[in-house]
Amino acid sequence: MKKLFVCFSALVLTACSAIPEKLQLAPDTPLTNYKDALAVSYSDAVAQARWGGVIAKVDNLKDSTRIEVVHFELSPSTRPKQKDETLGRFRVYYPGLLDPMIYKKGKSITVVGNIAAPESGTIGEHPYQYPVVKADAVHLWKDIQQADVMLVQNPFWHTPSYWHHYNPYGHHPVVIRRSSNGKKSSSAGNKTQKKTR
Repeated sequence: MKKLFVCFSALVLTACSAIPEKLQLAPDTPLTNYKDALAVSYSDAVAQARWGGVIAKVDNLKDSTRIEVVHFELSPSTRPKQKDETLGRFRVYYPGLLDPMIYKKGKSITVVGNIAAPESGTIGEHPYQYPVVKADAVHLWKDIQQADVMLVQNPFWHTPSYWHHYNPYGHHPVVIRRSSNGKKSSSAGNKTQKKTR
């Protein structure tokens, strides 16, 4: 049973850390950190990035889609880890149409592409300098579903003979019964101990 649990845990961890195929890069691929994006020299060489975050705004342009993203660090699976603080925002340009009804505000995305020259803009009325990624791939993450788990006691556990027959581990639940003379009896499997007040 313990081995089965360990194998299941390893399988879950492997699944959780799997990077979507279109976001995968060669292990030795140099990636530019978001913090250093505004300091990148765009005239030297192609600078690649794999960034993620939460969509703040989507604009469909004539030949491309522009997405404004609130940046968050990535987990081992490259899914953005949402926190109460962010380092800032960046803009993504993707060639073609991304439907804003699908790529909507509040959804988590991760992008892979080349860093382009930063753009000036505003957040509300506040002037802002946006790092820019010309995306080759955009991955939209599904929402994480949370389930309420409630432990329900098996009614057969209160039947010592059933438990003794089907329990391979030899553990027996303690069942307390009150007799007519006011005494309590405690039974564990086929063993019964009587206790008086």
